[in-house]
Amino acid sequence: MKRRFLIATHSTLAEGFTNALQFFAGDEIDVTYINAYIDGKPIDEKINSFFSTLNDQDELIVLTDLLAGSVNQNLYKYISREHTHILTGINLALALSLVLESANDYLTKERINQLVNSSRENIVYMNEFQAEVDDDDE
Repeated sequence: MKRRFLIATHSTLAEGFTNALQFFAGDEIDVTYINAYIDGKPIDEKINSFFSTLNDQDELIVLTDLLAGSVNQNLYKYISREHTHILTGINLALALSLVLESANDYLTKERINQLVNSSRENIVYMNEFQAEVDDDDE
């Protein structure tokens, strides 16, 4: 079993996420990115090309940017592929926690949900968070 990652987003966000993940986790992580709609090539060709590189036992974590976006919609058709998990609305906390998760066994749905819920805690409106910290410090 090999865990692989595909980050696919509109414009160059996927490349940025990949660069940040490599900064934190190292260049040896198996992550591929698809920058959609920047070169005139259809996204489905890029997706099909990537999926042709997978082995049946490969675990695949797909990260996309927008739930209702065309990138996510194009990848959703692979949801039934065994050992494939598709997540959307990603943030760096989620991507990093998935990359750093042990690859000794396939990820369970329960573990992925734990990581998703934990990453949501990183989305904070700092104006209110700061006010709460100031109130508690007095």
